[in-house]
Amino acid sequence: MSDQEVGPRVQQLGNRVMEKKSQGKDSWDRITALATIMIPAAIALAGHFISQGLKHAEIASEEMRAEQSRILAEANIRVAQAGVINTLMKSLTSPNSRERKLAIDAVLIALPEQGAALVRTVAETDADKTVQDAARTSLEHRAGNLIHELFSDAANVRINAAKEIVKSWRADPSMIAGLVQFAEQNKDNVDGIYNTVVVLGEFNPASLEVHKEQVLKFLNFAKTIGEKTKAKATALERQLSG
Repeated sequence: MSDQEVGPRVQQLGNRVMEKKSQGKDSWDRITALATIMIPAAIALAGHFISQGLKHAEIASEEMRAEQSRILAEANIRVAQAGVINTLMKSLTSPNSRERKLAIDAVLIALPEQGAALVRTVAETDADKTVQDAARTSLEHRAGNLIHELFSDAANVRINAAKEIVKSWRADPSMIAGLVQFAEQNKDNVDGIYNTVVVLGEFNPASLEVHKEQVLKFLNFAKTIGEKTKAKATALERQLSG
């Protein structure tokens, strides 16, 4: 190859190298530009997921703490109730009949869950007939108050009454008669009618059977109050008729 040929050839190769470099630079520039967009976006996205994860962890932690607080509160209540039961049991078994009578009302108020059962025992087994009578009278008064509270304008009063009836009176047929009778006397109280149907649905089948006809008659009326009450009344009606 002559010197004249070498010069243009070298120049040609040089141009090609420069073109390759230029193409490489353009590609790198595009990659670099894309990276400047993607990297912050990726960091932001990662930050979002981390933030969400921490948020969910905080919520779970709060829920756990709330549940632990609830359990602790219930445990404290149980401990306190145990102390109250111990004190009241001494009064209920006192040789002094007057002290036993005074303890009856205290038991029903202080121990809404266990009180009714304790007082029923006194009404059935106390050696003093006057104490038995006092126990029965206190039970009747407490049952009447709970039924009235079931029709209260205050939602929390209705809820607490319903809970106590279900926990302490669901095996007592006399409570069923009182519930139905009061409901029939207050048919314009929509919340009260609904609560009565719900509470009746929690009673023992044997207790409901005692007043089956009376309850079924009430349920026929309850079904006209509204869809929510109708659904509950229909379910209880099927249970009684089944």
